[in-house]
Amino acid sequence: MTERAATYAEVFAVREYRHLFGAYLLSLAGDQLTAVTVAYLVFSETGSAALAAAAYASSYLAWLTGGPLLSGLADRFPRRSVMIACDLGRAALIPLAALPALPAPALVVLLFVVNLMRPPFVAARAALMPEVLDGDRYAVANGVDNICAQVVQVVGFAVGGSLVALLSLRGALLVDAGTFLVSAVLVGVGVRSRPAPRPPSGPTGQGWAVGLRVVFADSRLRSYVLVLWMASAFTYAAEGF
Repeated sequence: MTERAATYAEVFAVREYRHLFGAYLLSLAGDQLTAVTVAYLVFSETGSAALAAAAYASSYLAWLTGGPLLSGLADRFPRRSVMIACDLGRAALIPLAALPALPAPALVVLLFVVNLMRPPFVAARAALMPEVLDGDRYAVANGVDNICAQVVQVVGFAVGGSLVALLSLRGALLVDAGTFLVSAVLVGVGVRSRPAPRPPSGPTGQGWAVGLRVVFADSRLRSYVLVLWMASAFTYAAEGF
């Protein structure tokens, strides 16, 4: 191959990507802070490890239930608008967890609803990336995003605990809501407005089922997906201990 690989400097030289990257980091940090802080809030008020675990697990349950349905919003509405709406929705809902009279089961449900807004945000951002970055810069940016996602997941636990110690549980939740507000501002200021994607000409119902058939009918794609699932199962199982 004679084509030179893109550098990190060339990726971050794209203004839209810089704003998408900043919004992505803030949104990831906000998701981690929400899960950690609300789980700790539930445990401190009830003493129930089961309810605290349910609060934390609701972030993963939201992907299983809402992911296949809500991710499609990124293909029906302008993707920039989807990202901003999801950030503003989370910023508006998270402070409700700071209400002193809110019972623990309601906190679990609230966290679940907040996390339902993550799949369309991630889907809209993923769909925008090829429009913002071309060629090898897109592949390099995906690598950067994956590295940062892992780092933020680890750092989020430490930052969440530190904020609780410094500001109290409810103060940490207000900071958490602020991360989503800043993320929405970054997207609104730095990402160019684009129209909604054109609807496909064929039948659109059960699009997720069509996608599953395409993947599992191909032996190579099926192998890739199964290997990814197995690796993820072993990776996330350790987080339960």
